[in-house]
Amino acid sequence: MVDTEYDVHIRRQFQELQTKHQYLELHNNGQGYTISGQLGFSSEYKGIRIQDGFSIFIKIPDEYPDGLPIAKEIGGRIPRDFHKSGQNRDILCLATPADQWIKFNKCKSLLGFIDNLVVPYLFSFCFKQKTGRMPFNERRHGGLGILEFYCEYFELTDFEAARKLLKLLAKGRYRREKTCPCGSGRRLRSCHGAKFLEIMKMQTTDAFSNEYRQVQSL
Repeated sequence: MVDTEYDVHIRRQFQELQTKHQYLELHNNGQGYTISGQLGFSSEYKGIRIQDGFSIFIKIPDEYPDGLPIAKEIGGRIPRDFHKSGQNRDILCLATPADQWIKFNKCKSLLGFIDNLVVPYLFSFCFKQKTGRMPFNERRHGGLGILEFYCEYFELTDFEAARKLLKLLAKGRYRREKTCPCGSGRRLRSCHGAKFLEIMKMQTTDAFSNEYRQVQSL
């Protein structure tokens, strides 16, 4: 079978990934690419260094890099109630959807996905085990976590203002002369317009709509 451009792209990115994380392996059983193996890391936060390793499984979607991989910890160390989702509560909640795209776009590769999303999640788990607290801001699950992200992203303190901006994103509309939904009284272009346009590029209108449905009734 002749390799497609997609196959070549995945294998090239995995070669880059393996130069740093040599105990990971790439598989393709005819149902798409997966990565599994031992992921080791050594990270430090506020003088506390953690060196550890976890058995992980990563599923790469067919639409990658326009779709993000999903990650699981398969060694049984991380409990189901520690920021996990999915039908079996086994998918790692690496960040809110838009936040994942922001972090992924910093380095749009498999190595970037591992280093900017998976490793910080694993480090956070180890840090909380060791100190009893999270190293970074811990967002709540579901809609509340989504609103917390948008409040942080747009530098707001009001959930309602964040919800209104997300509603505008869900409609896929940028009206620069429209009054900014945050309540400042200024036009969108001179208020949150730049941040609005930046995040519009991160994910689809459908993805924003899905997030808005989760916060609509909160």
